Amino acid sequence: MKDYFVLKQDERLTDAPELLDARKQVNSRDIHLTSAHKLADTMFFKVKAEKESSFPDVMDRHLYLISERLKRLVELYAPDTIFKLTPLIDMAHRRQHNYYLPIFEEVSALSPNSELAGDGRVIRKLVLQGDQLTGKRIFKIKESEKPLIVVRLDVAESILRRDFEGVQLVRVLVE
Repeated sequence: MKDYFVLKQDERLTDAPELLDARKQVNSRDIHLTSAHKLADTMFFKVKAEKESSFPDVMDRHLYLISERLKRLVELYAPDTIFKLTPLIDMAHRRQHNYYLPIFEEVSALSPNSELAGDGRVIRKLVLQGDQLTGKRIFKIKESEKPLIVVRLDVAESILRRDFEGVQLVRVLVE
């Protein structure tokens, strides 16, 4: 059985830029392979950032965005992923960073032992069913309201070897 990890923005990162009006521009119901055509190929977002703000390789506070560097790695492991270019514009400091909104395959692999909160769309404790993960390298948990991106061990190792910034990998229980 393979090990899997949630790929997310490092929680210790406090100076990441904040997207402005992201939810007004993007309907989260369209961030799926079947409705990705409803999203523009390029979406510009203004950000609020400090002069010293670091732009991490994963941003997951409002939308799930990845850097150009991380996009190249994702393309190697999940070539069917759709990417929407999302330049982040910091008007106050006159700079722009290109990010991508990845639209991953969604997998329904929650174990009955997962702990859900509220209406069942918020996952408190993630436990995956191993038999649903065969051949899956990078995917989104279908049942999660918030983008929950999971990567297999080989992808996680590849990420760690490349010294990405502001990235956190959290082991997932698999049964």
